[in-house]
Amino acid sequence: MKQLILIRHAKAVPAEEFAGADQERPLTERGRRDAERMGMWLHAMVPQLERVVASSSVRTRQTADYLLKAWQDGMPSVEYDDALYLPSLDTLLATIWGLDPELTTVALVGHNPSISDLLEYLTGEEHVSMPTCAIAVLQTEQTAWNQVRKGCCRLMFHRTPKDLR
Repeated sequence: MKQLILIRHAKAVPAEEFAGADQERPLTERGRRDAERMGMWLHAMVPQLERVVASSSVRTRQTADYLLKAWQDGMPSVEYDDALYLPSLDTLLATIWGLDPELTTVALVGHNPSISDLLEYLTGEEHVSMPTCAIAVLQTEQTAWNQVRKGCCRLMFHRTPKDLR
């Protein structure tokens, strides 16, 4: 059995208010607070997180950093991947299929619409809202990451920052 946690990056500075490249947009103060709060919730629900794979954008890196503050002990390893910046569904699936088969619990930190598309593809659940910093915890009976396919996952938990305010 495997657990896949899908996380949309926290609230970032709006593109129209940022002079740099889109990949360089940082989190807002609200985004940092939300990511810390969601990290505490996630740690309570999934204390044995083994790996985090995130887009290399500043906002996803910062989201991962703030989320992981809750893991004082047993900090999961973190990997940043340029290919996860605004990826296709096929790119996300290739990332999942390429995970170390020994890992049982992995989080992906990314962007919409791809995180929402992946959630719907893997669970068949339509209209699950993934606003900034939302977390969806999926579970599959598959024993290897390269066996993950359309509809093979169940949505176990779903939370947004608004749910925790």
